[in-house]
Amino acid sequence: MFNNLKKYKNKHALVGENNIKITYEELIKETNDINKKIEKNSLILLVSDNSIPSILGYVSFLKNNHITLIMDKNFDKKYLENIIKIYCPKYIFSPGSLFSKKTTLKKIYKIDNFTLFKNSKYKKKIIHPKNFILLSTSGTTGNPKFVRISKENISSNTNKIIKYLNITSNHTTITTMPMSYSYGMSIINTHLEKGAKIVVNNNTILERKFWEKLNKYKVNSFGGVPTFYEYLEKLKFEKFDTKYLKYLTQAGGKMKESQFIYFNKICKLKKINFYTMYGQTEASPRMSYLNPRKILIKKGSIGKPLIGSKFHLIDENKKIIKMPYTNGELIFKGSNVSLGYAKNINDLKKGDQNNKLLYTGDIAYRDNDDYYYIVGRKNRFIKLYGIRLNLDDIEKLLANHKVITHCFSENDKLFVKTKSKMSEMKIKKILNDKFRIRHSEIFIIKKNQEKLHTNFKSAWNAV
Repeated sequence: MFNNLKKYKNKHALVGENNIKITYEELIKETNDINKKIEKNSLILLVSDNSIPSILGYVSFLKNNHITLIMDKNFDKKYLENIIKIYCPKYIFSPGSLFSKKTTLKKIYKIDNFTLFKNSKYKKKIIHPKNFILLSTSGTTGNPKFVRISKENISSNTNKIIKYLNITSNHTTITTMPMSYSYGMSIINTHLEKGAKIVVNNNTILERKFWEKLNKYKVNSFGGVPTFYEYLEKLKFEKFDTKYLKYLTQAGGKMKESQFIYFNKICKLKKINFYTMYGQTEASPRMSYLNPRKILIKKGSIGKPLIGSKFHLIDENKKIIKMPYTNGELIFKGSNVSLGYAKNINDLKKGDQNNKLLYTGDIAYRDNDDYYYIVGRKNRFIKLYGIRLNLDDIEKLLANHKVITHCFSENDKLFVKTKSKMSEMKIKKILNDKFRIRHSEIFIIKKNQEKLHTNFKSAWNAV
């Protein structure tokens, strides 16, 4: 990754706040300066955000073959400290204020608000050479499990996405999601690898500043999860000045059919291609795409696998399903399938446990044209605004507060079924504090509750 950046040296790589611009030549120099402070083949914890220093650290670690464990700065500080304890990284690169008082960490380098720390409690461990990037498996803060991704995994997926979306060095994108989230990371990878420009942004689409940046820097594309597009529809996307946009991408969960129709209509009028894609962190992360020309014909489909990859379905006996319109677990085969999982530093001794085969846990069917459709989940993981959450973790947390619940998801919302007398606002606050779930995404259902919404009634009867 990032070995050919020299040929783009005079082009702008990153644009940050206050119009700060970094060329590829400057990016190479800055990343080399960071690497001079780091011993070869080190395990590094990157506590990331959408900022130029964060991306510089990320590029430096990947370019110089370090093993990088990536977390978002918004994770609970105690949880981040627990990750340091469990994985014993040799270095931590993070916003300086986060660990400035931790005595076991020595400051050795600083770039803007980010500091490179050396961990005095580092313990030398055997790490399999295939391990390259470690990404969190969920948005919950009680699970130290990470997906182990190799160079081949990330490089393969990056190059396939570049080819499919035809990303070039003349392209400009803008960040709309955390870089620690695999979809956000993928957008950064694909654009830097091709010498394109990234507008490093922390404004939401609800802020005028986002739209000002979009036109000021002539942004050609951005991506988002279903909730992102839900807000974009409510804002009346058709009224915005988007003359420089060439395409949009959507992944991180299933869109509503009405959204497909809306964005297909508006994007056609604006001459913007609208790509829907399907992926998981375990696939580094993208697996399939739906051609913009097929959006109305194949509404709700995740499309077809990326070139060089395959989908198939299996039944409960793990036999391959050959008949169309028959539900089964979706299996993906491709060079971007991750190595496996890690729950602690000892798991980094492991190599490739998946052998390019991923059991997605999604229940799906295919039609006569070999387009695939997700209909549900095999286990109790759900996705809300692109972040995967474990329903068991949510129920355990509420049980600790003496709130016995049954949780489930429907239409990208979290439903909490309970007989507890605790107020709805208090339950929502508990979930927001721990899991960062927005209040608007949580619906509390209590038995005998008057004037239940029709959706609540169907949900209540379903469990």
